[in-house]
Amino acid sequence: MAIPLETLRRPADFATLQQHGSSRAHPLVVVRVVRNGLERTRYAFSTGRHLGGAVVRNRVRRRLREIVRSLSGAVAPGWDVLIVARPACVSASYAGLREVVARLLGRLGVLTAEEGCRG
Repeated sequence: MAIPLETLRRPADFATLQQHGSSRAHPLVVVRVVRNGLERTRYAFSTGRHLGGAVVRNRVRRRLREIVRSLSGAVAPGWDVLIVARPACVSASYAGLREVVARLLGRLGVLTAEEGCRG
């Protein structure tokens, strides 16, 4: 069974991310984070229609959720994380996408351990 992820849902939380969050960009994804003052990290994924049809967007979201789950042991608690998919991520390999997400989270100070960046 998959590990459940805490999902970011309230418009106020997204507004806080936009106004006060830090971000890093890559041709595959943009990652935006902000401290949430909670004991857990919450996630949101943005997959716009520019990626393709619903099947493609859902596949990208599933891949991103699995990447976040695989990094969960190295993610510090207390963050809100928004991952925005860019069109190039549709054709990217899982390993390449995971490496990019881990690198960006590391640069933003969300990862607590370097092992999150390895396979």
